[in-house]
Amino acid sequence: MEIKDIAKFIENELNTFEKMYQECKESDIATLSDILSYSLSQKSKKIRPLLTLLVAKACGGLSDSTYRSAIIVELLHTASLAHDDVLDNSDLRRNQPTINSRWGNNAAILYGDYLFGKSLQLIHTKEDFELLPIYSKIARELPMGELLQKDVLEKGDISREAYFSVIDYKTSSLLGASAYIGAKTATTDKDYTKYAEEFGRLLGRAFQIKDDILDFEISQVSGKKYGNDIKECKFTLPILDYIDTLSEEVKLNVINFVKQKDKSDEDVLKLVLDIAKSGSIEKTEEQVKYYSNKAKEVLSNLPESQYREILEQLVEILVKLSPLAVVKG
Repeated sequence: MEIKDIAKFIENELNTFEKMYQECKESDIATLSDILSYSLSQKSKKIRPLLTLLVAKACGGLSDSTYRSAIIVELLHTASLAHDDVLDNSDLRRNQPTINSRWGNNAAILYGDYLFGKSLQLIHTKEDFELLPIYSKIARELPMGELLQKDVLEKGDISREAYFSVIDYKTSSLLGASAYIGAKTATTDKDYTKYAEEFGRLLGRAFQIKDDILDFEISQVSGKKYGNDIKECKFTLPILDYIDTLSEEVKLNVINFVKQKDKSDEDVLKLVLDIAKSGSIEKTEEQVKYYSNKAKEVLSNLPESQYREILEQLVEILVKLSPLAVVKG
């Protein structure tokens, strides 16, 4: 089963979301209109609105506020991506040119700012205003994650605490918020909203660790997309687990290499293959399993329903593990 199969269970609801989402991304300003049209043409899995709508269904049902909230979170997420691409000087996202590479950094930043403003415009009702604290939290924590990552890189902090703090701000927070608003707009039961947010945050950890593992997948290597985190001097969990297996001398050499800004593709590939062959990725996969199992455990506190079962399947799909058999062979 894939995400598209999960989406079929709430196809009508997702279509309603998509229609409303597109309506809020229109403008009479030529440059902004061009960027909005380009952004809408980008294919994405829209995991956050999918999570919001499914949790709402699991907790009692959708309301107009559910749709507006899902759109607001997606706008905040999209805005953060536009800003991230400027910060990282990225040329590609989802194998397509980034907004900054096509329209320049200034336009990309202003586009992100526009989406932040547009998200506030969607707050209409009393129910919407009750969610303002969670929107504010998202808007704070996304840039906090970027700034924390900057500090971690500059200080050369290779602790696990630093790694988890960064991913909690950059990934777990947003998925936690997505699940929270799904429950909040569907029920008045505070326990359900608490469990929903915890479920989303745990899923966020599992999802991000899995994403970091993909940097060492042989399919990524053959596609010339390997080792991006190493190139960016990031000590992700797969690298930290690998370092733990090394002697002190070799460990220091690897740490210094990852911190080194200028690396050849050949040297990066060598380290990617060394990590993949070492077996340390299996230890990292255990963390994916741990957090995904914890997420499903928390999810069991929501009302028993078809949609809770679908959410369990969504967890499995998002953290599906692919062994590095080709590398090891």
